[in-house]
Amino acid sequence: MRIVIVGPGALGSLLTARIALFIEKERAAGADNELPKLYLLDYRPERARRLRESGLLLEEKGQRIHCRIQVEVSPETCAGCDVLFLCVKSTGLVSALERISPFLLPETLLVAMQNGIGHLDVISALGCMSGVGITSEGATLISPGHVRHGGSGTTRLGVLDAETDSNARRLAQAAELLNASGLETRTTRNPLRHIWAKLFVNVAINALTAIHRCPNGELLALPAARDVMDQAVREAVSVAGALDIAVEGDPVASAFRVCESTAANISSMLQDVQNRRRTEIDAINGAVVSYGNRLGIPTPVNADLVRQVKRIEASYRH
Repeated sequence: MRIVIVGPGALGSLLTARIALFIEKERAAGADNELPKLYLLDYRPERARRLRESGLLLEEKGQRIHCRIQVEVSPETCAGCDVLFLCVKSTGLVSALERISPFLLPETLLVAMQNGIGHLDVISALGCMSGVGITSEGATLISPGHVRHGGSGTTRLGVLDAETDSNARRLAQAAELLNASGLETRTTRNPLRHIWAKLFVNVAINALTAIHRCPNGELLALPAARDVMDQAVREAVSVAGALDIAVEGDPVASAFRVCESTAANISSMLQDVQNRRRTEIDAINGAVVSYGNRLGIPTPVNADLVRQVKRIEASYRH
């Protein structure tokens, strides 16, 4: 099996490190012939060179583990791959697909791992098996080539196309590989339900942590922030209902629980703001606003969160 991971960010580095360590362990045990071939694709030649020379450093459970990896720059690396994990941020999705899509075959399973829902329409139009990954694994990129595994969670993989024997088999292979690599993974026939469940949490937490410049848990100590979290999620739930997305349980209560259980975490959006990078606000709260406009559902709280984060991004230029 030929595996390509696109993007050496936090999640891409975590997946690469865990799979590479599994391959190393199996090779040491003598199972060389049946092992997957793993490639990390990075569009920046100089960074790719450094990663190729130095490998990846995985920090988890108080340990620092080093692994060697094969890093490529050419999008032709994707040609003939069986599974491609697309781990670029939503802000880099279109440019990444422009580079790699000419090399994707109908039998290639592409697993898009982006936050939010902005990527769904884009990947559905590709000429390959369109899949998605929804993960609660915690990962922070300390520096290029150094990733911290902040907490274990469950990853779910599903296809957006109608399920067939072919894509179901390929999906099961991808899940089996991640499980063997120590990342709990399940397949699902209803990935949209899980995507929206994660979106509700991101809608509640990410923008507000970026605006207040605080870890997740500190939002719970701010009454005004708690109120905004509640309203933002309820708007997203209204949009989901209009799209016939199954909503389970109480998404507001779930968002508060996640905020508490990840109290010390620095959200990816706050990390972007701290590093003066463009955020994924358009794919998260912005996507709720966009769908709301199309469906005639008011989303004023999410629209205000988008405006505030956009003002922060605009301040980078000053």
